[in-house]
Amino acid sequence: MKKRSVLSFIAVAILFAAAVFILFRWNDRQVLKVDFKDVSPGNNIAKELQEQEQPVLRIAIGAMISPRLTLRYYEDLLKVVTGKLGMKPVFIQRKTYAEVNQLLKDRQVDVAFVCSGPYVRGKQDFGMELLVVPVVNGKTVYYSYLIVHKDSSFKNLNDLRGKKFAFTDPDSNTGKLIPTYILAKMGERPESFFRETFFTYSHDNSIQAVAEKLADGATVNSLIWDFFDKNDPRHTSQTRILEKSPPYGIPPIVVNPSLDPALKQRLREIFLYLHEDQATAALLKKMNIDRFETGEDGLYDSIRELEKWLGKNNSRKQ
Repeated sequence: MKKRSVLSFIAVAILFAAAVFILFRWNDRQVLKVDFKDVSPGNNIAKELQEQEQPVLRIAIGAMISPRLTLRYYEDLLKVVTGKLGMKPVFIQRKTYAEVNQLLKDRQVDVAFVCSGPYVRGKQDFGMELLVVPVVNGKTVYYSYLIVHKDSSFKNLNDLRGKKFAFTDPDSNTGKLIPTYILAKMGERPESFFRETFFTYSHDNSIQAVAEKLADGATVNSLIWDFFDKNDPRHTSQTRILEKSPPYGIPPIVVNPSLDPALKQRLREIFLYLHEDQATAALLKKMNIDRFETGEDGLYDSIRELEKWLGKNNSRKQ
């Protein structure tokens, strides 16, 4: 009898462990974090949010830096914003820029931090709306850095012919569009110019790939390289900037055009005045942000020109 009880206990324990394993695997796939602490496993984001007692603001951040670091650097800022709204933050992450755009298009999120290239595509696709833009070092522009290992002998992009190259995301302006455009101007394509290419899906991963010699070169968002070089240079210190692109419109904060106008206006006002609060200003400084300001869609016309030129160039070659 005692032996049977022990066996029963073991069987129940095994079933419980299996259930926990399945739950966490499901959570890992969904990557849905509520209030930055609890993980919710549901398949339908909207349905889950209906169960929240407090009003929520659904926030997505494009994977410009890896998910763990995204949470670390954006958590406090998003808590301040939602606190001023009297809402609870629901932080949603996805692997690619395209997935974040789709969430916003489907109204599965209310507001998103996106890269400049995805903004241009989202604007054309479904009217993605500019909310505010960050001001960094007094400017609303950023650059693409071509980086290589600090010990390499490379002097320019042409020296990377036949080498291994890391792109960030298929829709990244600095991490894919700009180097593709530069190569096209040279009469080249990434697949013929480089021996091998791969996607890292975040700029810090691209920096690390070059630092650890997993790639001979990469193009990365200047804001992110500069941020890590100032705050955590273990990988940037192993790289050097080979070339710097012309300036482009800075990655913005955006919303779905159908978002409630009152909520949209309140969100905009909160971001615009964050720097006037001493504590929040210190938080922005840690993120290398001076303040936020209303941005103009024309800031991104140069990216549209790149895409237009590439589209025409590719169509002629086909």
